[in-house]
Amino acid sequence: MNWSDVLGAGALVPLFTAALRLAVPIILAAAGACLAERSGLMNLGIEGQMMVGAIIAFVTVYYTEQPMLGAATGAAAGLVLAAIVGYLTITMAVDQIITGISVVILGTGLASFLYLQVFGMTGTPPRIQGTIPLDLPVLSDLPVLGPIVFSQSPLVYLALALVVALWWVLTRTAFGLSIRAAGESPEAADSVGVSVPRTRWSTLLISGAAAGMAGALVIDSLGFFQDGITGGRGWIALGVVILARWNPLGAIVGGFMFGLVDAFQLRVQAASGGQATSVPYELFQAMPYAVTLLAVIATTVWFSRSNSPKALGIPFVPAK
Repeated sequence: MNWSDVLGAGALVPLFTAALRLAVPIILAAAGACLAERSGLMNLGIEGQMMVGAIIAFVTVYYTEQPMLGAATGAAAGLVLAAIVGYLTITMAVDQIITGISVVILGTGLASFLYLQVFGMTGTPPRIQGTIPLDLPVLSDLPVLGPIVFSQSPLVYLALALVVALWWVLTRTAFGLSIRAAGESPEAADSVGVSVPRTRWSTLLISGAAAGMAGALVIDSLGFFQDGITGGRGWIALGVVILARWNPLGAIVGGFMFGLVDAFQLRVQAASGGQATSVPYELFQAMPYAVTLLAVIATTVWFSRSNSPKALGIPFVPAK
């Protein structure tokens, strides 16, 4: 294998460009999960919400040829699945871990079912045309940064703008203060007039919509749908929440780390012969997940005091 094809001067810009594109779905899903967890609610159903968002977005774009509309319908689909989580965990006080895993199974199965109902068993899988990368005047021509940052899909910029907006809501608004209060001390928040259930409902629906749109971003990048298309990115997003210390802006760093390793392993795999190489290609595919796991462990050990909300995962029942 020629390493200059992977890490050479001419390969680094395409590597970082692909890394950002691969990272954005995880960044958006993790930022939404940060909001939900800061209110004290674990949205473990992100993987299922991404899968449903992906299939709904794919069907929408296939029939309308409007990727932006696909992103909107994907977000709506994720929101609907999040509403199921909300009813069970907030209204009925069902265990959040069991509910989240159940919703992942539901979303994954529902996505496969919908695909078969719409397209059936076809010899040639249907494809869609995703958004065309922007060519921003002057900025796209900048050396190094131009092609990496300023030649991405419009959905990439929209997703990153939403991440910044979620950070601003969490840290700079009265609603954000209510979110943090609901996650740290729901009883104290309730005593001063904050509706903890309403706050948690709001953050959960936002998280579901972000996950659904993240699934649409995966589809927009690949141009096709298949079972397991999200590749466990919903679970990775939950790990990125810990790396980010429950800060939406921190999710950008953690998500980009995954995207960079993912882009790196794809290039290593291609340069070494793809599936024809003597090294099992599954080892290459496992690299981003292994690195993320190690990073989560290192973060947990490095920060001996957990930064997680004190009421995370604990149901709240308002006093009568």
